[in-house]
Amino acid sequence: MYTLEQIFEALGKVENGGTMVADLQDAIRNAREEAAKSRIEKNKILDQLNLRQGDDVDGALKNLVATLAAVQSAGGDPSQLGVQMTELQKQVKELTDKYNASEEKAKAEHAKRVKTAIRSELISALTNGKAIQPEAMLKIIEGNVSIGDDDKAVYKAGDKSLSIEEGVKGWLKENPWAVKAEIQPGAGGGSQGGAGKTYSYEDLKGMSREEINAHWEDISKGISKGAEE
Repeated sequence: MYTLEQIFEALGKVENGGTMVADLQDAIRNAREEAAKSRIEKNKILDQLNLRQGDDVDGALKNLVATLAAVQSAGGDPSQLGVQMTELQKQVKELTDKYNASEEKAKAEHAKRVKTAIRSELISALTNGKAIQPEAMLKIIEGNVSIGDDDKAVYKAGDKSLSIEEGVKGWLKENPWAVKAEIQPGAGGGSQGGAGKTYSYEDLKGMSREEINAHWEDISKGISKGAEE
């Protein structure tokens, strides 16, 4: 195969060869300029369609052509495809936002129901264990309860995981001040002769059962006040 230089050299040796060489060079230059212009325009289109990022540009173009053909055969207008896609994306976002909001609301309602059920179970266990003011005691121990992924409530006692019934029973055993004292009729109260002192939960922790019995009237007033707060 001859090179351009060889062709130009051969033409230059014939009559009017110089003119032919010049015309041929002009033709080649024009062809190259047209090819470059066409390539630039093609790249602009590819950039607009975001198709120049992949390795298989020709394959991407074929897929695009097939998509446009499908739109046309379905009665759609390819010139409106961008507008239709934008509207579709907007609708998808609205539906997604509504779904997420619904999911969050459902989770919040579910968590509320689970918490209510656990509080009810704690109150029941405290009542069965003869705790003084179960509602007030609930505020002290509900932080010991955690909820697993299966919504099962677990009472944490140190490194042990117990049922609520077992956990409350153990807590009441370790804190006898929180259990109702068995006061015999006629045994006498602890606030005779004055308004008496109002005891807090912290006071009770350091008191013996005998001291609780002796000051039961004042203690019950303090517990009732704490429960109201």
